Amino acid sequence: MKKLITLSILILIALAGSGQSNTFARLSFLFGDWQGTGSGFGNNQSTITASYKPVMDGSFIEVNHDSRFQPTSQNPNGEHHTDQGMISFDKARKVIVFRQFNNEGYINQYVLVDSLSTTDFLVFQTENIENFVPGGSARWTIEKKSDSEIETNFYVTFPGRDAACFGTNKLSKQ
Repeated sequence: MKKLITLSILILIALAGSGQSNTFARLSFLFGDWQGTGSGFGNNQSTITASYKPVMDGSFIEVNHDSRFQPTSQNPNGEHHTDQGMISFDKARKVIVFRQFNNEGYINQYVLVDSLSTTDFLVFQTENIENFVPGGSARWTIEKKSDSEIETNFYVTFPGRDAACFGTNKLSKQ
């Protein structure tokens, strides 16, 4: 009887541990390396690389974005944007959380909005932004166009104003 109880406990522990990776099943189409172009963000054109990789035994997803913007008359040197982050699962709230750190000094904490997301369209809404206009918010969407193509859009809302799309990226899986 003692062996049966021990075996049952071990099975429950194994199942509980594997549940974490299943939490990210809806994001698995993102896993890998991506390249593409972007428009907006105050510039005409950018080239982008991105990667989404499960790390720490699948407990997190590491996110890296690198965008290089072409020079413009207002910015003859162009711009370089990088951000890094981790996607996790908050067990207490039962939500997917994305913490993003930008080279401009912004730190965004997004949650995946289940009521607005589908299998092929993910909506991440900020619940907190450090070093931004008080009362402002951001939304990041990812649309799966095919197994090898995605489109992301970044929206910003300033207090008392409607959300505006600041940029669109079209990426292909490498």
